[in-house]
Amino acid sequence: MIKKNFKGSIVIGDPSYFIKSDNDYKLCQFGENLSELGFSDYLCIEFPDDPQVIMNTDSQKILGGICQDSGVLAVVYKNELQQYNPDYEAGFFSKKNRTIIENFTGCISYRTVDVVIDGIPDQDTVITGTGNINFRSCYEEDL
Repeated sequence: MIKKNFKGSIVIGDPSYFIKSDNDYKLCQFGENLSELGFSDYLCIEFPDDPQVIMNTDSQKILGGICQDSGVLAVVYKNELQQYNPDYEAGFFSKKNRTIIENFTGCISYRTVDVVIDGIPDQDTVITGTGNINFRSCYEEDL
């Protein structure tokens, strides 16, 4: 399990959606080294899974979605993302492709879990936030 502490508003999404150019995408090693683009603190997550939602585990309210084309998700500070790319929302195409959590203070972690889909062993990635806002990723059909 990988863990990282955050304090501030965060965005969870595929970095290929918000990185401004192909040159920047290569410079930051396809989202793995976002410090090259000025991000001070972030978490990269290998995420080969299908689209999911992020659910507040206390209220059971859906906070947003996550979808990826690159196989990677990133958790970044919203203010740094706005500074890097003021038009970042356009890159996500839909609010279902990203989650914004305002004023989060706590720890975000992720892990893989073994699952069986149609009788075939597989793995899913679960993202969890523990703090002033508690959340986890899941498939919407599993709610």
